[in-house]
Amino acid sequence: MKRRSLPDPDSRTQVLRARRKYTEQVLLTVVFTFVQLWAIVAVVVLLEARGVLAVAVAVVLSASLIALWDTWRTLLMFGRALRSWLPDELPAVDAEPPRRPSNLVRL
Repeated sequence: MKRRSLPDPDSRTQVLRARRKYTEQVLLTVVFTFVQLWAIVAVVVLLEARGVLAVAVAVVLSASLIALWDTWRTLLMFGRALRSWLPDELPAVDAEPPRRPSNLVRL
């Protein structure tokens, strides 16, 4: 899985891009959840399986629920990190980012 880095809070474009990408991910996850739940209900209602096929269907359905859970967990963790990292207000377009103190020693 690709590791996502947090944007620079002093960069307006990076803040806007991070917020837009997070919103897109939430919308895609909601659509994925509805489709996945619909498919699970359809399989449970329409499939008349017995024996080995019933066990195989149970394993596949449990794996799909685990995938849903993992997707939402990852999305919520990234959302919390994004909200705690980014400022509430966007930085100004022409504003120069504040200088951070350096630990470097000049000789």
